[in-house]
Amino acid sequence: MVTPRPTIMDVARAAGVSSATVSRVMNGASTVDKELTRRVRAAVRSTGYVPNAMGRSLRRGGTSQIAVVAPDAENPYFTQIISEVERIARGRNHSVTVAHTEDDLEVERECFAQLVGRHVSGVLLVPVHSTLTDLTPLADAGIPVVLVDRWIEGANTDLVATDNLDAGRQAARHLHERGFRRPAVIAGPTDLRTTEDRVAGYLTAWREAGVDVDDPAVLRGDLHVESGTAMMEQILEGAAADCVYVTNNRMSAGAFEAVRGKSKVPALLATDDDLWTRLVTPSISVVHQPVRATSRAAARMLGQRMANPDEDPSTTLLRSRIIERESTQPRS
Repeated sequence: MVTPRPTIMDVARAAGVSSATVSRVMNGASTVDKELTRRVRAAVRSTGYVPNAMGRSLRRGGTSQIAVVAPDAENPYFTQIISEVERIARGRNHSVTVAHTEDDLEVERECFAQLVGRHVSGVLLVPVHSTLTDLTPLADAGIPVVLVDRWIEGANTDLVATDNLDAGRQAARHLHERGFRRPAVIAGPTDLRTTEDRVAGYLTAWREAGVDVDDPAVLRGDLHVESGTAMMEQILEGAAADCVYVTNNRMSAGAFEAVRGKSKVPALLATDDDLWTRLVTPSISVVHQPVRATSRAAARMLGQRMANPDEDPSTTLLRSRIIERESTQPRS
């Protein structure tokens, strides 16, 4: 015998409120009393109620709305993801809403509330934090989420990302094969698994190659251009490294600013094949993330999740590749 799916009336009875109150909470209304909101959300979890976000969008006229939530409006990597998702969505009768969190948890929470209120059918999310991002508002509203590029520890959620451990290993092997032996790495914050995995893969591959890498070889930036410049200037002052891998694209641009026009600088291996890496002199070797493949896989996965919300979540890891240019050529 098939157990009937919980309804909004089941939630209302469990919470001791009216169905209208449940509907207002699910729609993200800010005027509902906090205690009532807490009771409704608890009742949603206890009953297992899942609103049909796709059904809501179809009742509005047949076009479902998906959202892309990214941390940085100026980062070319995320801009490319948004552009590719929009192109795919147009061919599938979806409209696309774009929101930027500026890597701020409070802004992220506000974005989630707004998306619930707009009845979006699904969300492609680059989360702000691997442990502090809270997907509860989206989950309570029955909105499917696919994580892109970054993890949330313990989240039972679909994920599409680069295999960052492998990216770091490729970076080290590329530099080692070209004769470099004194590596450094400009990394992101320790709580960002994306760049941490790249660092871990990089250091492991060097050690496997018999090269001892000390802790001072790892410099920490904040993912922005200025920190890449500052970290590279520290490396130049120490004059100990003969090669530097930078684990994100914005810091890569900053690192190049620090070495521009100088002689006897370390080999520079950047992240992402941004346009500037091909136009500068010397041209910059990169660890290229498969941004189009990532976007296509994420959009496909979200469509599957919207159509089949009860399927087990899956993880797709895509492989980067090295594009060699002048900046990592062997030195005489």
